[in-house]
Amino acid sequence: MKYMLSSLGCILSMQVLAAGPEIFTFSGEASLALINNSALSVDELDEVSSQGDSGIQKTAAVTGLWKFNNKAKLTSSYRYNDQDYHQLDSFDLALHQVSIDGTYKWQEKDLGLRYDGAKAKLAGETYLTFQQASIYLGTFLQPQTFLRTSLKIKRKDFAVITSRNANAFGVSTELFHFINDGSTMLMLGLSADKETATQSQFNYSGYGVNTKLSQKFELFGLAHKATIGWRFQSKDFQAYSNNDIPSQRESKADEHRNIFHGQWQLNVNDHLAVIGNVEYGDYRSQLDSQTYTQTLSTLAIKAQF
Repeated sequence: MKYMLSSLGCILSMQVLAAGPEIFTFSGEASLALINNSALSVDELDEVSSQGDSGIQKTAAVTGLWKFNNKAKLTSSYRYNDQDYHQLDSFDLALHQVSIDGTYKWQEKDLGLRYDGAKAKLAGETYLTFQQASIYLGTFLQPQTFLRTSLKIKRKDFAVITSRNANAFGVSTELFHFINDGSTMLMLGLSADKETATQSQFNYSGYGVNTKLSQKFELFGLAHKATIGWRFQSKDFQAYSNNDIPSQRESKADEHRNIFHGQWQLNVNDHLAVIGNVEYGDYRSQLDSQTYTQTLSTLAIKAQF
């Protein structure tokens, strides 16, 4: 995988060097939201609170796009997200994310390299860093149907619980279909992952399904966008030996997650939008402490430029 990324990077670099004058565009956004969460959780640490809370969510993002010619482009972005709860301060989450995405159009296909990095802080302390490199290929099967497939390598490092440090390999494919001149979008995604941790009890293989339906329309002279979706994820953890009973083998809590979500966006004008979002999750595990339901709702105002 490392050599595939390096080779593709060299190809993209040569095409960029051969390109004409660059065109650079810059965009950004900032939002402020009210959030209400029925069950606060930190998935990576298996921490769940049965007590709900409300708070404020702040988000800011900037994106730079370089178009080298009609075939090659490079996109870089930085996003900051901060969730500040009123009572349960131990679940306050701050997330820094960066990405670099290089794409080259080759034989009517989009061939790309992407890097994603993230650092997460919980209650002001860094607890997780995440890195992911991916190769992807996108192509139009029909004028209104687009297919994208990607291969990913991932790395997770925990500040305290180092036994959870892990490398992972994943594949995914997403099918997008547009109708009504692009106003309606249907999406179906499939994914599979295999993660190997420092401590074998955290090893798992899993798969996921992701679906989404969105519709753009005008009402009372304003632009709206409605979205509904469903995500499913299953994780099969590796069996491990019980230290107290060596002859007995147990299985780390296998997980199944069903998450339903809906969103409504009202564009007041080209630079200001109001967004409402509701998400319901049903989390099932072999451990009672990791079996729960969660309802998360947000109401945000977003400015973009």
